[in-house]
Amino acid sequence: MKKIMEAERQASSLVTEARVYKTMLLNQARRKGEDKAKSLLLDAENIRKKHEQETQEQIAKTKQQFAKKIEEIANELQNQVADKKSQLVNQLVNEVMVSDRTR
Repeated sequence: MKKIMEAERQASSLVTEARVYKTMLLNQARRKGEDKAKSLLLDAENIRKKHEQETQEQIAKTKQQFAKKIEEIANELQNQVADKKSQLVNQLVNEVMVSDRTR
């Protein structure tokens, strides 16, 4: 009888120890899972920030390129207008000179 009671006590002790160990393993697995999730979230946030920065840099570069092209077009138009103005002035001077000669 004493052996049975001792065996029951040991079995109960083993069950309790197994439950404690199981709880410990579950908590450890949960913590590892939470840590991994935090790490993945940080990685994702860093990637998002990097992509956002790259996008902003590309936008700034594109804006600079557009501004340069617009400036080039404006300069080209100014040159064309100046050339046309010069041609018209020369044409007017020639017409006046021809008109003065014919008088």
